[in-house]
Amino acid sequence: MSPGDPVAAAVARIQAAWEGGRICRLSGAGLRARALEAGRLRDAGVLSPEAAAGVAAAAENVALAFEPLGARR
Repeated sequence: MSPGDPVAAAVARIQAAWEGGRICRLSGAGLRARALEAGRLRDAGVLSPEAAAGVAAAAENVALAFEPLGARR
C-alpha cells in the first residue's frame, strides 16, 4: 500500500479512531484486519482496486458505528 491509497487511508483512519478511543477496540481491530486483507487481495490481483477500496470504505463505516464498550451515551 502506498501514500494516496484509499485502502491504506481507511486502515489508518480505523486505527486512529481505535487508538483514540472513539470506536470499540474489538470491532476496530477486526475491521482494520478486513481492510488490510482487501489491500492484500488487491495487490495479489484477486480484487480490483475499486473493489478493494469499497471493502475498506465499508469496513471503516462499520467500525465507526461501534462506540467503545462502557462509553456513555
